[in-house]
Amino acid sequence: MASINATSDPYDKVKGNQEHILPLPGDRQLAYAHNGPPQSRTVILFFTGIMSVGTAANVPESCSEIHARWISPTLPGMGNSSTRDVSVPYHVSLSKDVTALLTHLYPTADFDTPYLAGGSYGTVQAQMLYGAPYNLFPLGRKIAGCLLLSGFSPLKHHAGYAKKVNWHNWFSIGPPTRVIPFHLLQRLFKTAIGSKLQSLDGARAFLKQTIFNTMDLEEKQVFYEWAAKNDLTESEFIDRMARGTIECCKNWDGFMEVSDIIHSDWGFDPRTLDAEHASKAMLVVGSQSDYIGGGTNDWLVASYKSATLRLVPGSHISSLFYMDELWKELFAMASSN
Repeated sequence: MASINATSDPYDKVKGNQEHILPLPGDRQLAYAHNGPPQSRTVILFFTGIMSVGTAANVPESCSEIHARWISPTLPGMGNSSTRDVSVPYHVSLSKDVTALLTHLYPTADFDTPYLAGGSYGTVQAQMLYGAPYNLFPLGRKIAGCLLLSGFSPLKHHAGYAKKVNWHNWFSIGPPTRVIPFHLLQRLFKTAIGSKLQSLDGARAFLKQTIFNTMDLEEKQVFYEWAAKNDLTESEFIDRMARGTIECCKNWDGFMEVSDIIHSDWGFDPRTLDAEHASKAMLVVGSQSDYIGGGTNDWLVASYKSATLRLVPGSHISSLFYMDELWKELFAMASSN
């Protein structure tokens, strides 16, 4: 690993919160954030879920300790990332976009330890790259491990998934979305809450209702401790999330296709991955009181040969508060392979 100048901190929260734009072929662009030493040979590629954009303001301590560079793209059709070309399969377009991003940041491929990670819907993109054929995503050969937080399985291969997900996911990505045409359910959702997500007050109220009000006293205490460690107040944290939601909802194209993408062909079946792919460490994390995601965690652990399940207390975003120890666990898993 390249030496780091000990007299300066390569992690800057302000710079990590800044958005960058990478022009792509076809008159498209990819928005992303990054933080950490640009010369680091350890790269963490983190995909956030829906109603959010890529940010790199707070890098987990266990990642900064090894001088990893944190890179977080905004998903296609969300925020300032262009809507994708729907004539190209999603997993193919994703592999090309991420290859372009890593080539831009590392023109001579001067990194050798990339990790993939994602939260909620972002676990779909992390898995697509984890299992991508190497002729499509050559950089995948270097992948050391993958962290999935409150993840989703590839529903094309997950028979009986509808019995495993909760009612929220049953309506948002389940059977109704496959039989009701023209994304009508998604359009109804946009009509119902879209106007609320155009202002900071509206986005704050939405996030409090869907995420923060579901926390019990124990989880809130863990949150307060995590926020204090990261020099954040509750209000600052919610404001940051709210601004990300507002930014994300400048473009709804990515939201409209979420169910389609989860049901689509990801380019592989986790159960039949070759030995080189399947040997790469994977940590699947679920929250014990999560009513939004994580219902297919058992299938993921059973289907990926190197996957391990870890449950943490709390609701949908509680894994965020345990990121230091989760990354340490994944690093240990990867080093033992």
